[in-house]
Amino acid sequence: MIQIDQTSPIPIYDQIKAGLKGLVTKGLLRPGDQAPSIRSLALELKVNPNTVARAFRELSGEGFLESRRGDGNYISEAALGQAKDGLATVRQALRHALLGARLAGLPWNDIEEVVGKTKEEQP
Repeated sequence: MIQIDQTSPIPIYDQIKAGLKGLVTKGLLRPGDQAPSIRSLALELKVNPNTVARAFRELSGEGFLESRRGDGNYISEAALGQAKDGLATVRQALRHALLGARLAGLPWNDIEEVVGKTKEEQP
């Protein structure tokens, strides 16, 4: 489901947020679906429940999750649009980085090598 890299400089709560958004982008979670409970996700990921709770609080603040008292957290109707907007932001940043590399005179094969190595470093 969600993968966490304990050695990453990215805070675990941010990795959890990105993981949930990725599940929506992939269609594995849809608006209206119940999100995993804080406790069950903490157990699955082997992290402190407070870390998961922080991720959920931030996602609620962003309008990605809706908290229903006594019933858990649900993926909001706005979540799909937010996840797609995030993907568009990543594409734009990648285009910008590739353009910068090309303008710096790097050949495509060097750029592809850097991208490949960077991909291998990811969980």
